[in-house]
Amino acid sequence: MALSPELDIAEGSEEMSVAELLELKTYRFDFKAKRLTSELISGLEAIKQFILMALHIPRYAHAIYSPDTGNELHELIADEDASIAFKIVEIERLVTEALIYDARIERVHGFEVEHINDALHVSFRVDTALGALEFEEVL
Repeated sequence: MALSPELDIAEGSEEMSVAELLELKTYRFDFKAKRLTSELISGLEAIKQFILMALHIPRYAHAIYSPDTGNELHELIADEDASIAFKIVEIERLVTEALIYDARIERVHGFEVEHINDALHVSFRVDTALGALEFEEVL
């Protein structure tokens, strides 16, 4: 006797179209309180939330997230052997890699990176299926 029900699960999964992805709803994440809320969001708000999550979650750090979720920026920033010039060049690649796999995102571009008081100030633009978003982050 099995401890869990035996289910026939079809192998492989069909990928969702961009239109289907845009209609999906997700719970709003409160970044200040660091918790999910009961409010459902979709569309451009959900895409913006995905981008913010991808920028704030270290890749491979939490088993709950797929290997596609998050970024590797923390490793770059913590690397004491890497020069500031190298970090500035790599930030564009790492941010783009963190975001571009999502079908709703069409392009990540317009990067500007400044080194100010031991912090890297990054601004960039994301073109999505529903419009453009601009971001400014401090690393």
